[in-house]
Amino acid sequence: MNKDGSPSRGGGIQAIAVSASLRLCGFLVLAGCATEGGGPDVDAARLSIEKGRAAAERGDHRAAVDHFTTAIGANPESAEAFYGRGVSNVGLRLDPEVGGDVRPYERKALDDFSSAIRLNPSFGDAYFNRAMVRMSLAQYKAAAEDLRLAAKFRPQDPEPHFLLGRMYEEKFEDLGILALQHYDQYVELGGREPDVVEKVRAWREISRRPAAPQGAKGPSPEDEEKAKKLHEEAMKLFRDEKKEEAAKLLETLLGTYGETRYVQAQQGPLRALLNAFKK
Repeated sequence: MNKDGSPSRGGGIQAIAVSASLRLCGFLVLAGCATEGGGPDVDAARLSIEKGRAAAERGDHRAAVDHFTTAIGANPESAEAFYGRGVSNVGLRLDPEVGGDVRPYERKALDDFSSAIRLNPSFGDAYFNRAMVRMSLAQYKAAAEDLRLAAKFRPQDPEPHFLLGRMYEEKFEDLGILALQHYDQYVELGGREPDVVEKVRAWREISRRPAAPQGAKGPSPEDEEKAKKLHEEAMKLFRDEKKEEAAKLLETLLGTYGETRYVQAQQGPLRALLNAFKK
């Protein structure tokens, strides 16, 4: 997260909110009161959560973890306490002054976010932040599922769609269409990342174009096969990080074989991919 409170574009664990905002959603588990029979002490948990949040906002994540742990002891059913502790464990993971092996903090954060989700299955922020940790651990499939759920429970937030688009574009093969769909939703919700806005503009322009007129002699089966092979070669070059060569093959594919059914069926994403290669 950037200093102004806006989400980081870097993806992974760096995007987790550890600054003043903390994304604590503004709610506490208030149902019920402290009981004399050893039940949850909700008032004590609420007080400890407030102390934990204050400590995290001033950057004292060790103290914050202690306060959130106290809150969990008072009310083990508090999703907010587990979530707050997860955020502060990430803060410790990212703190350059914390010595020794800091990787265990990632595991602790992952466990805390999972506990928050278990207690509150519609906790969108917990899904989002667990996805950030999973991305940092290269658990991309699990991270994508968390981001989809974050988008479901935070329907007005463009960030899950931005990160899903990036992940589908960069970490998975042959999911370009899904990437463009999430980029489109990101822009629709107000996202303004320049390169994504340009990809969506090209995608929408191509999608609006009318189909080629009927009646002319269609491409031969050999043309269809050549188009398919050319596409496969272009994607192999892309995976080998030879983007300039891949772009040239895509230009040939769209120009020479643009009337084939193979190209017509995926012309939008192919053109959007070509535009991305040229940047």
